[in-house]
Amino acid sequence: MARRRLTQEERKKETRQLLLESAVETFAQLGFHGASVDKIAEYAGFSKGAVYAHFNSKEDLFLAILEQQMLLHVENIHQVIDQQHSLSHFLETMDEYFHSVRQENRTWSMLNMEFLLYAMREESVRHKWSTMITESVEQISKAIEKLMSKENHESTLSTNEMAWTILSLENGLAIFYYISEDRVPLHLYGKALQNMLLSPR
Repeated sequence: MARRRLTQEERKKETRQLLLESAVETFAQLGFHGASVDKIAEYAGFSKGAVYAHFNSKEDLFLAILEQQMLLHVENIHQVIDQQHSLSHFLETMDEYFHSVRQENRTWSMLNMEFLLYAMREESVRHKWSTMITESVEQISKAIEKLMSKENHESTLSTNEMAWTILSLENGLAIFYYISEDRVPLHLYGKALQNMLLSPR
């Protein structure tokens, strides 16, 4: 059976996704500053012009990858929330989730730290990244609010503050885990979340 010919729009989306996948590999191997548009295009089997047909710059390409990663992460947290019947069970499961993805996220944590320094010096890049983070927080906040509506639990923190706490603690602890490894107390992420988010009014 012959394969259906792709439309122009489908080919465009396919090319964009191939470039994103190539960029992920190239950034992972060389870092943000070490990777170039030429190398990303070469790895994907396209010309440099093909990259610029889809992305304005290397920064724009990296931000597109970050957006994909953040959307996936938020989706995973949504799935964890949807499977729980209480805030306490959600926090226990988040601790398990944090430990399960910590090692596979090692490369991305390194790239995020490298890109963070760049973004702090480039206001337009910082603003775009900040918008993506804020949107992620809002999505997690809405999911937590839905979960809390199932029970009578109250907290000193708003659901928005809970979402910021979850992401902040996750990113901060991940850095220390990668540096100090086994010296970081086991299950500290889950214990800290429960102490902060389940404290009574």
